[in-house]
This record gives sequence, C-alpha cells and structure tokens, in this order.
Amino acid sequence: MGDSVDLRNVFAEFVGTIFVMLAGPGLLVLGGDAVGTLGVAIGFGAATALSIGVIGAVANPMFSLALFFARGITGHQLVTDLIGQVLGGIAGAALIWGMNDAVRFRAGSNGWEPTSEVGLQLTGYSTLGTVIAAELVIGIVITIVLLSSINQELPESAVAAFTGLAVTVGALFLLPISGFGANPARSIGAAIFADTDPNALGQLWVFVIVPLIASFGGVLVWLGIDEATVDDTVFDDTILDDVADAVDELVDGD
Repeated sequence: MGDSVDLRNVFAEFVGTIFVMLAGPGLLVLGGDAVGTLGVAIGFGAATALSIGVIGAVANPMFSLALFFARGITGHQLVTDLIGQVLGGIAGAALIWGMNDAVRFRAGSNGWEPTSEVGLQLTGYSTLGTVIAAELVIGIVITIVLLSSINQELPESAVAAFTGLAVTVGALFLLPISGFGANPARSIGAAIFADTDPNALGQLWVFVIVPLIASFGGVLVWLGIDEATVDDTVFDDTILDDVADAVDELVDGD
C-alpha cells in the first residue's frame, strides 16, 4: 500500500511539473512575442493553480520543502515530491525541445548578467546581486501565500487560486530580471536543454539554492504573521524555538 501511495505521489508531481514547464518555459520558447510577459506569467500561475487544485501536486521543490518545515508533509513525502518534480522538470523541458524541432532554446531558462558594463550585456537579465535579492523576496512571498492559505483551512480550490495568483504576480516581476526561477525543478529542466551564453547550467546554482533558502525564510515570516508557532514546525526544540520562547517572555514582561 505504501509503495502505491509513493508512486502516485511521484507521478502526480511529475505530471504537475510537466504542466508548469509547458505553460511557463514552453510559452516563452514556442509562443514568443505573441504571448508576451503577461501571457507567460498567467501561464505559470494557471499551471500552478491547476496542479495544486486538480492534479494534487505542488510542482515546486520550494513549496514541498516549506510544507515539510511546517509539518504539512513528512520527510518521506518530501523525497517523493522532489523525485517527481525534478523528473517532471526534465521531461517537460525535453517536450519543449522536441516541439522546438529538437533545437536547444535560448528563451525559457534562467540566468543573470555577468557584466554591468554598458553595451556588453549578454543575457538581457539583471546582475547577480539583483537576481539573488529578487528571487529571494518573491520566493518568500509566494511561500507565505501557500502556507497562510493552507493554515486558514481554505478549500483546496482557494489554496490553488491564491497560490497561482501569487505565482502570476511573482512571474510578472521576475521574468525581466531573471526569467522567473522560484522553482528549482523548472530551472534544472530548462537549463539542461538551453543554448545560452553564458551557459545556463553554469548559472543554475542560484536558481536551486535561493528558492530553497526562500522556503525557510517564508516559513519564518509566516510564523511572524500567522497564529502558528515554532512548535508547529520541524524547528520545535531547536534554537529557533528557544529564540521564540525568549521573545514571548520579553513581550509578556512588557
């Protein structure tokens, strides 16, 4: 029974992440200027909403890690999520590559501009510091929306809608800055099939590490604005719990 549940979870995340790849990077590669930034942002958001609300997948390692931190899923479920998501990201990128006449694509991947010298820009994106800051802030905000909507015990359709809307807004903000990462599985898949200068694989580390940090940061901010406490997370009985207790005692003392 456990193996059957595991396979269903892996497959759901696999399918959901493929959907996100086709509706996001796929539109960037195959839709071109006809779709535009708004159309791509809506694609990312709609695919996320449908993955959560219909397929039952979050389709994003950043979300899965945040849910694990918040004790929404177990460590075992986190692993199956990540397997399905990474495989789905690669498979989705492969489908885009195939529909692009088996030609590696220049659009659709993430990156940053390696030089700030005027006239020497290669990628059209922002410089590394700006990309890291923007990806971190947007990742935290999207994570907060997901956790808050779940903790308020909203219907799954509402959780999907609010999270999808947050992804849409985040994509509108990040597409011109970094190509909109905020999802390591999406970034890994696109980088493998990209043909960019600088090489997308060489810049991939930012779009894997920063969203995972954002998931942690999102949980911390969520704890500050929600009724949930550190005791409700995996950080119970850690230094974070001690800090939270000290802050509570300080506030109560006042």
